[in-house]
This record gives sequence, C-alpha cells and structure tokens, in this order.
Amino acid sequence: MQTIKIPATQKSFYTPSQAEQNLNKINNVIKPKFGSIISNISRISNVPENLLYSFIFIESAGDPNAATKYATGLLQVSNAAASDAIVFEKSSGRLSKEEDTILKKYLGSRHSLLNNLKPNQKSIGSTFITTQDLLSPEFNVFCGALILGQLLDSYSEKGIPRLDKIVVIYNRGVYDKVSKKVSKMKGTTDDIIAAIPKGTGEYIQKLSGKNGLLDSLV
Repeated sequence: MQTIKIPATQKSFYTPSQAEQNLNKINNVIKPKFGSIISNISRISNVPENLLYSFIFIESAGDPNAATKYATGLLQVSNAAASDAIVFEKSSGRLSKEEDTILKKYLGSRHSLLNNLKPNQKSIGSTFITTQDLLSPEFNVFCGALILGQLLDSYSEKGIPRLDKIVVIYNRGVYDKVSKKVSKMKGTTDDIIAAIPKGTGEYIQKLSGKNGLLDSLV
C-alpha cells in the first residue's frame, strides 16, 4: 500500500473538538461492532483500516442499515457499483482466493456470472448485487473495499494516492460529470476543492483535511 499524505489540505471541516468526538465514536462505537470485519477486509483487500473507518464514518456514521434510493449500508454502496467492482476485480486478475471465498458465500449460484469474462471487463451489463446483499456489514465493507482498492490503484501520483480524486469519484460515481472532470485535473487538493461543488469539497476536507477523519486516526 502506498503512503498516503495526511492532511492533504490545511482546509478543515471539523473543529478540534468535533474531531475528538468523531474519534471517540469510531473507537467506542464503530470499532467494537465492526472492527473484526474491517480488519479482515483490510487485510485481504490491502485497503488501509483507517481509510475504511473514515469512509464508513462519513457515509453512514456506522449504521449498517443506512440507506438512500441510491446506496446502502456502512459504506453506502450502490447495487450497480458493487456489481461492476466485482466483475472488474475478477476480470483484471485482482481477485484473491480469500476474496473469492467471500463472493461464493454471498453470491451462491450468481457466482457463475463471473465465468467467461473478457480481460479487464468492467461490467456484464446487468446489476446482480441486491440491496439485501449490501445490508450485510461484511459484504458491504467487502464491496466498498473493492471499489476503494481499484480507485487507489488508478489515481495516484509518484506513488501517493490522490485521495481528493478518490473521494469525488467514490462519492459521485465513475460516470458523473464532476468525477470525469476531476479525474483529469492537475494541481493541488485545494485546486480541486475550489473547482467542484461545495458539498463534495467538504467531503474531501472531512476525510483528508486538517482535523479530518484520517488526521484524527493517525
């Protein structure tokens, strides 16, 4: 795993007292409930635990039943994004035996949909992951970690992941026009924050800014 530079920006969303409250909730609420799942998924996906905790805190505040019409669960994963991430993990040769064991556990007969994929195929053109699947904390974190792992590998400069770009794409989706714009941008994290909608810029600050989740968890 590459070294992640924290804070990525001196801009802050949280005050120091709020940052302390956030850390207390992670340590006293989220870790006791889901720590073993997060630790195991981190190990097999190579996505840092602190990154998973940070995204979980921002996306759902640790509520495994959190849901919108677009996404579900701890990491607020959409059915389509989960389906596509699984297809690409398999077709690109990234899928490990331990990851495949989790897929077999939850997919059952649907696992056969991953047969005969073309190299680096990104979708099978249908959504085969359900909302009920994503209500499982283990499977939700697994799918979210697949997405984050793929983004970490795709968006890095000089060996350092661009968390600003990763946040935008994770939050808004791969096909969103803001995501497409940001994926091609040069410049600093502050440059990106200034060029995107306020709410998305605040997400970057929450995750990787001064007093942000990753700053607190160091």
